[in-house]
Amino acid sequence: MTAESAPVDWFALLIIAASALMMLFLARRAMRGMNQQDWILLRKARATGIDLKLPQSVSFMVFAATEAVGAELAEKMRREGFAIAAKPGQIQFARNRNKPGTPQDGWLVSGTRTLVIVPEALSAIRKTLTDMAIEHKALYLGWQLAQTVPALNTEAEPFAGSRTDNPAPAPERPPQ
Repeated sequence: MTAESAPVDWFALLIIAASALMMLFLARRAMRGMNQQDWILLRKARATGIDLKLPQSVSFMVFAATEAVGAELAEKMRREGFAIAAKPGQIQFARNRNKPGTPQDGWLVSGTRTLVIVPEALSAIRKTLTDMAIEHKALYLGWQLAQTVPALNTEAEPFAGSRTDNPAPAPERPPQ
């Protein structure tokens, strides 16, 4: 029997197609209401073997254009129950890898909180921080597990004595 004359097992193909459609449906249903970035980071955390049933320390990042706006955001985030750290930073928007944007100086404000990482909690925090950032003309950047990122700084008051003549160099972070 040649490949052209072999009968096609239509039932097996139908089962495979139905299974694929069901998996797509369930994946979309599970993702409903979540931001794509949150979904990707949640899957990445699961893949690294982190037990998501246990509370994890999570850092949420906001970029402010000025120190004053950063201080206001830090205070609001502190009232929301976040442990705050901040440092001068730079952000660069790009259309793609071949067209980098212009770097913009500002302040990175990190709010860390311990929580069980579930879609509902991430969506609620994203909404709160996005609304807060929009109100102050800032930008919510997203979240990371706190143990995977070096601390921004260890000062108790992140905006006290902000810029000095000889600032300490920022810690080097390997590209991710």
